[in-house]
Amino acid sequence: GVHVVPGNTDDGPVVFACVAPDHDDAEKKLESQGWKRDCDVLDTWFSSALWPFSTLGWPEATPAFKAFYPGNVLCTAREIITLWVSRMVMMGQYCAGDIPFRDVYIHAMIQDGEGRKMSKSLGNGIDPLVVIDSHGADAMRFTLATMTTDTQDIRMPVASMTLPDGRTVNTSPKFDVGRNFCNKLWNASRFAMMNLEGMDPAGFDARRLDLTDRWILSRLATTRDEVTAAVESFKFSEPLNLLYRFFWNDLCDWYLEWAKYRVRDDATKGVAQNVLAFVLDRTLRLLHPFIPFITEGIYQNLRELTPVRELRGVASGDNPDALAVAPWPQNLESLKNAVAEAKIQVIQDVVRAIRDLRSKYNIPPSARLKASAAAPQEVSDVLETGGDLVCQLAGLESFQAAEGLAKPNNAATAIVEGAHVYVHDVIDPEAERARLTKQKQEIEQAKKGVEGKLANENFVARAKPEVVAQAREKLQQLQDQLQAVERHLAELGG
Repeated sequence: GVHVVPGNTDDGPVVFACVAPDHDDAEKKLESQGWKRDCDVLDTWFSSALWPFSTLGWPEATPAFKAFYPGNVLCTAREIITLWVSRMVMMGQYCAGDIPFRDVYIHAMIQDGEGRKMSKSLGNGIDPLVVIDSHGADAMRFTLATMTTDTQDIRMPVASMTLPDGRTVNTSPKFDVGRNFCNKLWNASRFAMMNLEGMDPAGFDARRLDLTDRWILSRLATTRDEVTAAVESFKFSEPLNLLYRFFWNDLCDWYLEWAKYRVRDDATKGVAQNVLAFVLDRTLRLLHPFIPFITEGIYQNLRELTPVRELRGVASGDNPDALAVAPWPQNLESLKNAVAEAKIQVIQDVVRAIRDLRSKYNIPPSARLKASAAAPQEVSDVLETGGDLVCQLAGLESFQAAEGLAKPNNAATAIVEGAHVYVHDVIDPEAERARLTKQKQEIEQAKKGVEGKLANENFVARAKPEVVAQAREKLQQLQDQLQAVERHLAELGG
């Protein structure tokens, strides 16, 4: 119960004896032998409370103290808020004249899949170095960031893994998510850069930006603002999810697929390549704080391929030596374009509807189809102008849109907001009649439920006005859908 420690005081060498609690007999024995109780005992949290400034040379006004005190952010877990955080705040004000930090980020605790705290005694901990070796540092960072919550503890399933040297260690299948994204990012960026060969910055002409250019630049500006706001609010999963959707959906699934056609044409190549290079550059900067290594590698390849990445007259550019010293994207507000985003949304809805019909009727991707859409004038004008965009991504031979356009015989039908989409000559009339009849029954059943709710005086009187309004809006939508289905059935003679 006694631990002896040699030490030094102003009076020379001394030996300290630390007595464990509940060992009164040991204390009495030491005192009988001439040992003296030390009056100057401080708990460990006292010295910890001095840490923010004592490490910087305080009480002297050293250059380090002037430069780094006070700090900005403290990151810690919740169990030592009182023991450590509050003491640092109090001692900072008392000794250094100011609080040591302005913000305190209280992070969640990582538990195993059973909700237990990771510990050596339980053998359920995961060594980050093992994960870095097996999946990569970026994959680990991505996974942990996407799992981050405000305060709720995180459960991470633990699984054993045998290393090449025969050792058995712990890992988690969760890290596969991060590795998969990093692989996608690398491969998609490489594919994008294949379309940047021979890019000439002088080939960019702001007057020749097409609808897809204005749309992707607007999406970039919006995503940048949303990511910035989330990071500044100490959110980490939200900005990564925003960037994942922007890179994978907006940039790769849509813009890059449209840009491929323009890159093959010398008349449109210059604008498409410069926009693609600029957007990829800014996307890598936004992703860099989360996955710094792979983004740096991609950036260096991009920098070598396209030394200048700017949109003259639209957005200025720079060419920093590395992402680590590149400025965060700024001054993109002028690129926001709500009209372009709304128009592309209409085109995307139609493309998705045609793809769904392909899948429903087992039409191979190689089959070139004809399609049309009947829609109000405002919507049909957008679709008619963007007909090439629909054809390119829906695999069509031709597409037209107009107000009041008649449904062709034996055409498959999809209803998207504001438009009736027809894919020509692909259906069996009997099978389509059965499908529409089933859809009619489902709509009628849903309509009956909403009508019953609105017929209930208690619901109308007691529910919130916005809830009642939503129910009435839903009823109108169901009535419109029912009329459309009945019209298609009538056209089939059913």
